[in-house]
Order: sequence, then structure tokens, then C-alpha cells
Amino acid sequence: MKRLYHWPLDPAGRLVRLALGERGEAFETLESPPWSPHPDISRLAHGAVAPAIVDLKTEPRMFACGTRAICEHLAETGDGTALLPESAADRAEARRLWAWVEAACEEVTDTLLTERVMQWVRRDRQPDSARLRRGAHALRGRLTFMNGMVEINGYLAGRQVSLADLAAAAHLSAYDYFGDVEWDAVPDLKEWYARLKSRPSFRPLLADRLKAVRPVAHYADLDF
Repeated sequence: MKRLYHWPLDPAGRLVRLALGERGEAFETLESPPWSPHPDISRLAHGAVAPAIVDLKTEPRMFACGTRAICEHLAETGDGTALLPESAADRAEARRLWAWVEAACEEVTDTLLTERVMQWVRRDRQPDSARLRRGAHALRGRLTFMNGMVEINGYLAGRQVSLADLAAAAHLSAYDYFGDVEWDAVPDLKEWYARLKSRPSFRPLLADRLKAVRPVAHYADLDF
């Protein structure tokens, strides 16, 4: 059994949950919001932040922190769906696009998603419209690129799901909670996302709810 420290709407934590689900790993979760980390986090390792995972069955206990360390560990161990392709060249391409997704979405997360979440955390706070516009503009560019990739390949890095797809779906699902993804402008990506969120590993993400903030109507609709 593994224990995951995460916050439900954090794209990094969502990626780890998807990877665990694809690998068929049993795990329990403890919430660790960015603004109020779980007290265990500081005891795990110096500088540790969520997402962080601990294997409760190993001795000494296996610990990994951050999406790169956690997902690479999962790709190398256990059974279940492969998270990376078989050939070395295809693995390199999947890793390249996985890294691109995380870097490209950083601005969107730091502006658009953070602003949405802070409106929820501090309900007396007025939204920063400039940050929302900047994040929305950045997101449109990322969507266009990803739409082109899935139009050509079927999935981001080829003909099978990889960590690149899980990373992209983790980010887009968090933005989609608030209705910030213009799916009709990217039809191939919309069809790809419908396939991703129909996978069993995605079900827990679609069940996530923030108190007093309901997701958009299509958020958990597998047919959108």
C-alpha cells in the first residue's frame, strides 16, 4: 500500500494519481494544500513538497517527491499499463513531450488556475482580471499545439497513452473544473480528452469537488 500526499486540484498530484491508477497500484491519500502543507511533509525529507509518495510496505520505506521522481519510479516497477513506450526512441519522445507539457503549462497554472483557486480560498478577494487574461491567452496557445499533436499521432507522443498524455490530461482537467478550456476550438484534442477521461484511472479525478465551488456541467460527462 502506498500513501500519497497531494491536493486534489493540483495538476502535479493529479498526474501521480493517474499514473498510480494506470499501474493498478493501491494507495491512500492525505490532502496537503499548497497554502497549508500536511505536517508529515516536512518530516519526510528536507525540502519535500507535495505530491509525495511513501510505500508503507517496504523497509526502509520508499519515498519519492515530485512528479518526475514518482512517475519514473512507477514506470520502472510493478505491473499494469505501461507508462512509457517499449522502444528507446519512443520513450525519449514521450519524455520530451511530458517535459514540454509540464513546462508549457506552468504559466497557465501559475496565473489562471492559481487565480481561480485563490478566489475560492479567499472568498473576500476580488479576482485579478489581468492574471486571468494572461493565463487564458497562454492556455489557448498550448491547446493549439496539443491539438496538432493528437491530430497527427492519435495521442501526444504516438499511438498509445504515455506519461505525456497523463500529464496533459492532469493539467487540462484541473483547468476544465472551472470551465476554462475552450474545447470546441480544438476538436481533435476534445476527442482525445473524452477518451482519456473514460479510462478507469480518471474516475477519481472526475469525482473531486471543492466545497462551495461546483465544476462546470460537462466536467464529469464522459460523452461531453
